[in-house]
Amino acid sequence: MNLRKMTLAGALVAALGTAAICTTATASASLQTAETPATVCGPGYQVERQAAFTGGVAYLLYNAGKQNACAVTFKTKQVGTRTKIWSAVDVKGAGVVKNEEITPLHTVPVYHHAPAGSWVKFSGGTTTADSGGGYEQIR
Repeated sequence: MNLRKMTLAGALVAALGTAAICTTATASASLQTAETPATVCGPGYQVERQAAFTGGVAYLLYNAGKQNACAVTFKTKQVGTRTKIWSAVDVKGAGVVKNEEITPLHTVPVYHHAPAGSWVKFSGGTTTADSGGGYEQIR
């Protein structure tokens, strides 16, 4: 192989490598910014509380019109890599709804009927850490 062919081959490998790195970086950036807890839970949901832990943040959202609480957990580490995470919402006296899955960014939201005045707690985590909040009244 002569020098010209080697230079062309090296340029092609460098260009493809750069494109792959840019695509991966762009995909990770869009995973981090494309969705919010409110967009994941749906229209009308607003963040009530959140609890950070090493590797993520658990959120509790509420929709007064639907009288529903929503819990979702977002990863802050290993974003874009499929790892196990979970979220749960517990309405005092009505039980717990929990979702656990292997995902690159956040859990599927979990919903629980919670009329105004209900006492609700939430939690979320990964295989290495978790967090949540105690019962607080929905207003």
